[in-house]
Amino acid sequence: MKKKLNWFSPLCVLVVALAGCTSASETSTSLPPELSIEEHALTQRPEAEYTHLYFAQGTQEEILAAHADERSRLITIMDHSCDIEGYFGQCATLGADSLAAWVDYTGDPSSTGTATLTRNGQTIYQIPVGNSSPIDSLRGLWVYGEHWALETAYVTTQPVGNEIYSQATGQISVDGQLLNEQLGYQEAFGFQTMDGKPFYFFERDDEIGISYDGEEIPLGYAEVPHYGCCSASSLNPLTTPNMVAFFARKGDTWYYVEIGVFGQAAP
Repeated sequence: MKKKLNWFSPLCVLVVALAGCTSASETSTSLPPELSIEEHALTQRPEAEYTHLYFAQGTQEEILAAHADERSRLITIMDHSCDIEGYFGQCATLGADSLAAWVDYTGDPSSTGTATLTRNGQTIYQIPVGNSSPIDSLRGLWVYGEHWALETAYVTTQPVGNEIYSQATGQISVDGQLLNEQLGYQEAFGFQTMDGKPFYFFERDDEIGISYDGEEIPLGYAEVPHYGCCSASSLNPLTTPNMVAFFARKGDTWYYVEIGVFGQAAP
């Protein structure tokens, strides 16, 4: 079933115009009129490297066709990658300044790392990223307006039988401030610019919501797969200049979700 803003009242489930949809429990947060949130319920959990999704209503072909043009403009972590003296890095330009970020590990048995950000070659920010693992701790470097944003994953590893289990916690830093600490997030991840405005996911009180252009929007998700590596990477959010597509679980129900600015005009 396709739903719009299902944390509002049931009368809002199938509305097309998202602005003005409110409920008695939502009085302080309203959805920006240019932003669209579209949920499609699945009948089963999506599998890694899936070839088919099982929607409760509608077909995969018609649902994915709705924003196919935007989906074709995929942005990946490699789009702003660069080599920094042999390190895999992320580079960006802020005004006339050059920004560069990379992760360096100590090389000792614990192999802990630190992400460093420089501006015109001078270090302006550093943040711990935990242990080395197959999960890349450097998730991205972005600029918007006069601001920079750095996303890193803090990774902890522990042996489980003959394997090493990795747990990654997303961290987002903006202009030298760690949002996790500043805003009380358990985790912050999936930063991108959407229609030129900052967007990311956050977890607080064990529920996952989004932030768009500085406004928090609660979604009530219990799980949003991200930072998966190898085959599990197929379940990571897909990012485009104006949209993010991802999987989310609420209760026992999984959803395929598209959030974006699709050209709808503000009233």
